[in-house]
Amino acid sequence: MGVTVSSDMDRISLVDVTLRDGGYMNEHSWTRKDSAMVVEACEQARILLCEVGYFRPRLHTAEGKSRPAYCSPPDYLVELRERFPQVVMTVMARPADVEPADYRALAEGGASVVRFPATPRLLPDLGEHLAAAQDAGLRVTLNLIRVSEVAPAQVRAAAELAQRHRVDAFYLADSNGSLFPAQVTELFALAAEATDVPLGFHAHDGLSLAFINSLTALEAGCRYLDASIGGVGKGGGNLSLELVAGYLRTRRNARFTMAPLTRVAPTVLRRCDRDAAARFDSMASGLLDLNMEETALVKNEERELVALVDARPSGPVAAS
Repeated sequence: MGVTVSSDMDRISLVDVTLRDGGYMNEHSWTRKDSAMVVEACEQARILLCEVGYFRPRLHTAEGKSRPAYCSPPDYLVELRERFPQVVMTVMARPADVEPADYRALAEGGASVVRFPATPRLLPDLGEHLAAAQDAGLRVTLNLIRVSEVAPAQVRAAAELAQRHRVDAFYLADSNGSLFPAQVTELFALAAEATDVPLGFHAHDGLSLAFINSLTALEAGCRYLDASIGGVGKGGGNLSLELVAGYLRTRRNARFTMAPLTRVAPTVLRRCDRDAAARFDSMASGLLDLNMEETALVKNEERELVALVDARPSGPVAAS
């Protein structure tokens, strides 16, 4: 059975996460030239929401020159904003790295959107940051991460927090790359019952389901899709930006274009070199629904992730 997507393409936005999520593949070592290349490609492809890094103001002095996307210092944001005025500069901020008073400087420095990742445990501390960022004039999103681990009541609680603060988008993030399409449909239905703010989806491709899961999210009412050039990102990678842009262009007459992204993809992929073993680890962590900390613990114990898959109990083979 095929997946159909609403024909109202003006309501669908793609968000490039190459520099932020792809940074997990190269220790966030993007140069400023790399960042400009990615943002320029997105501008040419009419993808005008670009997440250009993490916001970590306490690291601006130590890391701002060598790893600008790791901390997003003011001069980095100003440079990108001045070169690419059509692009909405977006950053991700973990409340542990930021004081509420920092958001005003972020807004003055060139960012327009700040995205807050949170597990259910962190939600009680998030309200102050949402309010401070909004007071500074920033658009904000609440991103419920590791959603495959989250109970329905916790999804509702996060959506209700998004509703109370009237955030600009409420995201469901499949951080572990473990969701299947039916689960995506259920999660978006649950979120839509608790909030009427626009919904977003951040897919990971550990099980090679990022594309179909993202189309399923659109069908379920999602307005924002995260994706990266070449699909670079932690775990199994992200939704391929060039793939989803090309799909929406050819199948849904969307405004996005593909060629500017494919032209820079070889450079992006070279900067994010990954071996085959890492790909297999991503498959295993997706199948087992393991988050980054759990995966690291297994590897630190010098155990094979794929061996954990094989260690699961098996039953009799069903007759065909």
